[in-house]
Amino acid sequence: MENNDKSRPHQGKPVRRCTGYFAVLMILIALTDVLDNMGTNIGGNITSSFITEFFVNGTVFGRSYTYESGLALHNTIGLLGYVIALMAPFYKALADKIGRKPLFVISSLGMSLGLLIIFLSSSYLMFLAGSFLLSFFTGSDIQILYVLEEAPKEKRATIYSFLKGLGGLSSVAIPMMRATLMDNDPAKWRNVYLSPALFGFAVVILILLFAKETKAFADGRARAEKDGKPAKSGIISAIGYIFHREDLRTLLLIKMLFDAAMIAMTSYESIMYRADMSTADITTAGYFYPFLYCGSVILSGILADKIGRKKTVLIFGTACAVSFVLFILGANLLWSPAFVGIAYGLYLGSFWIGRDYMEIISTEMVPTDIRASVIGAQGLLVYIGMGLGFAFVNVGILFFPIWAVCLVCALPCILVSIILLNSKVEETMGVDYETIPEDGL
Repeated sequence: MENNDKSRPHQGKPVRRCTGYFAVLMILIALTDVLDNMGTNIGGNITSSFITEFFVNGTVFGRSYTYESGLALHNTIGLLGYVIALMAPFYKALADKIGRKPLFVISSLGMSLGLLIIFLSSSYLMFLAGSFLLSFFTGSDIQILYVLEEAPKEKRATIYSFLKGLGGLSSVAIPMMRATLMDNDPAKWRNVYLSPALFGFAVVILILLFAKETKAFADGRARAEKDGKPAKSGIISAIGYIFHREDLRTLLLIKMLFDAAMIAMTSYESIMYRADMSTADITTAGYFYPFLYCGSVILSGILADKIGRKKTVLIFGTACAVSFVLFILGANLLWSPAFVGIAYGLYLGSFWIGRDYMEIISTEMVPTDIRASVIGAQGLLVYIGMGLGFAFVNVGILFFPIWAVCLVCALPCILVSIILLNSKVEETMGVDYETIPEDGL
């Protein structure tokens, strides 16, 4: 029977593609990755500035703090952000019900609003509100699902990594804004948020005008309606699906361990600041990350399509661990800011690459009808690992130097997880999304 529901055009029949649409979509995804990278990395580049303003020079809960106690309190309050982020997997699962495009638009809009609220913040509470909104939507990564479902399977990782690399390269604007809009004055830290916010609103308009629903979702929904088979998406169904599959259960545990290192991996600016690097040297170190990340992530895509996802994670996970040790040595011994920046760029870029390819492996294990829900459910469950790492670092920095706590937290998590991934999880390179069996649904 012909589908006459005009309000839901992605259902009932496949979406048609005009000539050049794929190129247009790739540009939209690249622009969204630029916004996502800016939103993800800005806060980590100015941590010392807002901690100093709100906690050291200002008052929170009626008192002032040392830098370490203020950072620890801020991180503890940040747990509220984790509670809010627990809703993100349920939000992401909506992509299996209403489609990828609505969430593509909403996520881009949410990131833009978060950036704008932080720019306008006149108090710590307003800053927190913007930060929570920003972190919620940067964590959704709907654009990743878009490119993975639209790209040909033989070049999926290569195309994904190329776009991700271009997005990562935009992070060079952050140290540039530190040097120009802040003029290396920590008190002007809010200025770095305005340009990305305005850029984000422009991206939202472009997505509304030019993006279509992904072919995998539209075609899958059309087949389901033709067969009269109800969709079983949603977090509850996805959690059941994960625990029904041994390979997904194993991957989930590995991702939990890997993500426990996240708080340590993203404390780079505080490590440099407490090592007595100057504001100008920290800015200089920040210039290297975007270029190193861009080159590394593009290389990772080529490798992932040639030698497999697992070996790619092993290579970059090892590089992450080694580079993190070199970063800590360079910062604490006050070596050249260029050396510190190169080590920082290599370790952080390698960490994000390892994390991304674990998620790509997840997407290549599950059918389209429940793919976004499974990614969301795994995101919900890996918060356990993130929470443990968060607690370890947050308590540890009250008694030991921040670099030592981060090192003890990160190295075991990264090294053990990449070894387990390569020994316990099956390779997924070359999987066709449209032919993944629906066992367990």
